[in-house]
Order: sequence, then C-alpha cells, then structure tokens
Amino acid sequence: MRARLLRLTAFVLSLFAAFLLAEGALRFLSSHWLYVFDVEMWRYARLVKLESKDRAIVEEHRPNVDEVLMGVRVRTDEHGFRLPDPATQAERRPDDRQIVALGDSITFGWGAGDSDTWPAQLERLLNDRCPRQDGRRATVHNAGIGNCNSSMEVARYRERIRSLHPGWLILGYSYNDPEPDPVPSHNPFFWHSALLSLGWARTARLHGPYSSYEPYYKGLYRDGQPGWESAKRALRELGAMLREDHIPGTLLLLPELHDPKDFGPFAGIFAEVAALGRENGFEVIDPSGAFPPGSGEAFWVSPEDAHPNGRGQTIYAEALMRSRWACAR
Repeated sequence: MRARLLRLTAFVLSLFAAFLLAEGALRFLSSHWLYVFDVEMWRYARLVKLESKDRAIVEEHRPNVDEVLMGVRVRTDEHGFRLPDPATQAERRPDDRQIVALGDSITFGWGAGDSDTWPAQLERLLNDRCPRQDGRRATVHNAGIGNCNSSMEVARYRERIRSLHPGWLILGYSYNDPEPDPVPSHNPFFWHSALLSLGWARTARLHGPYSSYEPYYKGLYRDGQPGWESAKRALRELGAMLREDHIPGTLLLLPELHDPKDFGPFAGIFAEVAALGRENGFEVIDPSGAFPPGSGEAFWVSPEDAHPNGRGQTIYAEALMRSRWACAR
C-alpha cells in the first residue's frame, strides 16, 4: 500500500513539474518568438485591460502601459487610448483638430505595429495632405479596444470620451459588433495560467460557434437577437449624441477578411448596417471594394489570425481620406 502511495505521489509530482515546465516554456516563447493568438490575448487581458467599474462599458484599457503583444509595441496614454509610433506622436500639436477613432480590436490594431493601425496611418495622411488644401492638422486618438461590441463602444463614448468634444468621430464597425457583452473571467486557474487558457480557448474554438464562422456571424443579425437589437440601439444613441453636440460622425465598415471584396458573403449584413447608419446621421465609408477578389489571407496579421495587418489597415486609412470631413478646417 505504501509503495503504491509513493508511486502515485511521484506520478502526481511529475505531472505537476511537467506542467510548470510547459507553462514556463510557453510564456517564454510567447513573449520572445512564438506569438500564439490565444496566449497573446491572455497577456493582453492581464497586462493592458482592466474590468470597468461601469457595467455597460465592461472592459477598458489601463492608462500609460507599454507592452509587447504579438511582437509589436502597445502603448496607451492617460485615457487608455493606444498611442501611435513615437515619430507620429512627436508631430502632434496642442492646436490640432481632435479626432477619435472608436471601435474594437480592428480599430485598436491587434497584431499591427503602432505605426500601422488605421488611426495612426490616417493621422499621417491627414497631416501630409490637409495643410496643402487649407485644412487643419489633426491628432487621431485610437479608442479601439479588443473584444468590444457596439453597445460597449457607445457606452465608453458616452461616459469617457464625449466630454473631450472631438471635432470628428469615426466608428469602426466590425461584422461581430452584435455579439453579446464578454464576461470577464474570474477563474484563477485560467487567469494565472497561459497553458490552461490556451487549452480552453482551442477547445472552445473547435466545438463552439466559431467552428463555422459564416453561419455564426449571419445568425447574430437575425431580428430579435439581443446583441443585434443592442447594436441598433447603440448606433441610434451615438447618432443622437453627435447631432446634439454638432460633431460629424463617420461609420467605417470593416469587412471580414476571409473574403473581404465587397464584403463577400456578408454583403447583405453590411448593407443593412450602412442603411441604419445613414438613417442616424452618419456618413458611411465602404473600403471593401479596394480588396482583391478571393481570400483576404494576405491581409492577415498571422496565418491563424484574420485581423488586418498593415496592408489591410492602409486600405481603411486611405478610404477615410474620401470623407467630406477629412480635411475640414
């Protein structure tokens, strides 16, 4: 009996030691070379995000962070806005026109370098072209946060950004904006273990709704779905606030990058969103026609991650230069 107990104890200790070794190796490799999407999202949640005290906002960015995620630098300012590269930031002036880019991980620029996000690229384009057209210089504040939906974005604008009274508000609308509010995890095992979080995320992806992305996203837009109804209310509320404050608003439609040309299989969804935006006073910008036909994988940040890389972000920034508000005085 004692021998069996000793063997069992040795087996358990060996498993525990192997787990600690694997955990340490995964953390080291993920922070130095092997950028695994689910592990990097775990690091993002721990290092950059914080749970908001406002239940409607759900999650926010910590102010004044400086981290490396997916191999790129991520810095935030005192408002939790993602900062551009230092060279672009150094060109900002106190009398710049203040522009806010609101949205989710695509606007935030997940996996894209700090100089490559569409808000950073738009800032440089505006400051290169607008002064030559008697327009003002501009600072574009990147208020994108990963895993946000429309209602969370609008709540954040109402409670955190509206008082800044920007001169132009750009809402980056993603195909997944009608998803339900995320529920921040309080599970201590997942919170403290990259390995357990990776295993759980991969299992959920194989057997959850994301295993068949097209019917999943289309299903979000059925009338009566809580997330879609909430997204519609959010767009109406944001439009009303902008009209009340005399702030121009632009709705930038961000295609799903498996088949981005003219929105691919989601063209009907985006047509409905565009109509809703126009009804509520938004200018609507459609960048999808600039993508080539077929797979958009060349525009992904990695083979397993369909967030837009620098090339994809450039398409969005260039499309916004067509806006009637781009070079306003």
